[in-house]
Amino acid sequence: MISELNGMLISKDERNVTVMVGGIGFEVHVPSGLLDVLQVGQEIHLYTRLLVRDDGWHIYGFRNLEDRTLFDMLLTVQGVGPRTAVGILSSLPVMEFYRAVLSRDEKALTRLPGIGKKTAGRIIVELRDKIGLPKGKLDVAFGQPDMIGEAAEALLALGYSRQEAQEALSRATKTVSGPDLETLLREALKYLARF
Repeated sequence: MISELNGMLISKDERNVTVMVGGIGFEVHVPSGLLDVLQVGQEIHLYTRLLVRDDGWHIYGFRNLEDRTLFDMLLTVQGVGPRTAVGILSSLPVMEFYRAVLSRDEKALTRLPGIGKKTAGRIIVELRDKIGLPKGKLDVAFGQPDMIGEAAEALLALGYSRQEAQEALSRATKTVSGPDLETLLREALKYLARF
């Protein structure tokens, strides 16, 4: 498995870059946002995924592990291939995609290239649990999933169990009106103090 490439960018076109590593040029498919910032002649580092298909071996490259993780998750959804997954990563930042899935926002997903209503529904059903937040426990429609994760880690560090933290944050998200970590933690601690 080729999981990372570090080398000189020697060429690029509308969907691919060629990275020279140890005298071998690797053609790598990349999202358009990454393609726009890469310059021929610069040293680059890509997190990669090698897919072996009937029509050949294809390498997909990403600027960070979060993008590659989302790419891997998308490939587990029936009807989403590597080209569609790269299209999604080209169109929407990872956290916005997660927010759309967790809030069951089919409209946002159907605006992505290659995603119809049925595929959007499948993405929501199949990826909701894989994103890392238990179904029905945390309503993150008001804020970013990483803020909820930070709040959960803070409660765990204070000695609360994961179940207690999740329950407290679930209740706190129903009373907090804005995406403020301090306010969210304060509300969760108020709930935990009652027991």
